[in-house]
Amino acid sequence: MKAALITFGNEESYGLSFVGGELLRQKQNIRFFEGDNGDWRQIVDWKPDFLMFSPLTTFFPQALRLAESLKRATKATVVFGGHHAFASPEIIKDYAIDAVVVGPANGSIGKILDGERGIIRTEPTTPASLPKPARKEYYRDIPRVGERYRKFLLSMLGCPWNCSYCSSSSGHISSVFGSEIHKNYYLKRRPIPDVLAEAKDIMENTHEIEWVDDDIFAGDEEWLIEFIGEWIRNFSYTIVDPYSKDQDCIIPMYVSTTSVNTLKASDKLLCSLRRCVNVIGMGIQAIRPESLKLFNRSWDNEKKMNDAYNRLTSFGYRVNLQCIVGLSVDDPVEDAIETVLAMQRIGPGSICSCYPLMIYPGTKLSKMGLPLNEDCSGDTNNAICGIKFSDDVQKKLRNICKLATFFVKYNIDERWIRALIKMDFDEEVSQGLSMLRYRECVVDRLGDKGERIFNDILSTMRLRF
Repeated sequence: MKAALITFGNEESYGLSFVGGELLRQKQNIRFFEGDNGDWRQIVDWKPDFLMFSPLTTFFPQALRLAESLKRATKATVVFGGHHAFASPEIIKDYAIDAVVVGPANGSIGKILDGERGIIRTEPTTPASLPKPARKEYYRDIPRVGERYRKFLLSMLGCPWNCSYCSSSSGHISSVFGSEIHKNYYLKRRPIPDVLAEAKDIMENTHEIEWVDDDIFAGDEEWLIEFIGEWIRNFSYTIVDPYSKDQDCIIPMYVSTTSVNTLKASDKLLCSLRRCVNVIGMGIQAIRPESLKLFNRSWDNEKKMNDAYNRLTSFGYRVNLQCIVGLSVDDPVEDAIETVLAMQRIGPGSICSCYPLMIYPGTKLSKMGLPLNEDCSGDTNNAICGIKFSDDVQKKLRNICKLATFFVKYNIDERWIRALIKMDFDEEVSQGLSMLRYRECVVDRLGDKGERIFNDILSTMRLRF
């Protein structure tokens, strides 16, 4: 039978690659399609038996509309999975959706092929049971994605932290499957040969690997040290100075972590990881103790963040500080400004990424009855917050998101910050700020090479402002 895997957005739908891999393991015929390119007749003409969707929350309304149109045109079985479906299985009530997968694709796909419909709950087994993602097929069918400068890899499916804003938090996953499954499946790493085999399929046209584990230093440290050794042996890639004009860094990795696990990581691990990682993203998220408590991150504080930053830079890493603004506090703008000023103190001259708070389904924050912003699509790139604020507050928060990279990297004085966030930007200026912010991040991660890559990738991206 034929299964159409339908994607949305600029980035690769990594989870859908695993679905494709499981379908191939079940000897099915698969093809990837872009669901947001306006040409859905090509999906109809292919005459699929199954329509597979795994949209992020920001793309769910669009995916549902397309599913409804395709359902009428093809009569194919419509299946939804991924984070949004996992957190909101009630979407099965929509007439166009035949099955909602809660759990891994392996195990669920077999049930669907056998005719099971409705909410399909399949308990995970071990990471070794995961299929090899269908990356080659994805790039074959959507060459634009294969030509993207950055590709994803992952070794651990879950997160050890229980942040109130995250739908993949440990608390949410444990509430569905129990703490033992969370520990033994979501917090265990995939077999090293499986990750290496997948990596071989994504190297062409790739200039950076984004390791999408939520916290690279969580889990088995010995696994990570062994993996680094195997990565070097298999691919012969060695990190050199990415800012040297005489040498080029060959496919560096970008990873993410927290202050706590940075401080726990051994010197041996930090030294080893530096052989294939040049930039580490570290979640600051907020700086006020009460704001960190709201995020269920009371285990963090500015001293730990500062110590972790200094430790990473002492090993030669560049650090991308990350924060979230637009919190449900009495003075969200002041809260955001304090966080930005703290990032200036923690990492003077560092690159940073500032995101608006999103209220995603299945999260603790989504159950607090907060007033939601109807203008928010769930997309962090447009800097529109998920909570409804006054127009003036929303404008200032959006400007902070747009300008925080500039504020932190160039150590802008607080008085300038307070003046600039009051400005009204038209669409052209807003677009220009987003482009500059994106460029700063790419160049910071990839050096001189990043400037060339940024100019090239603009032709393949559909940026949202």
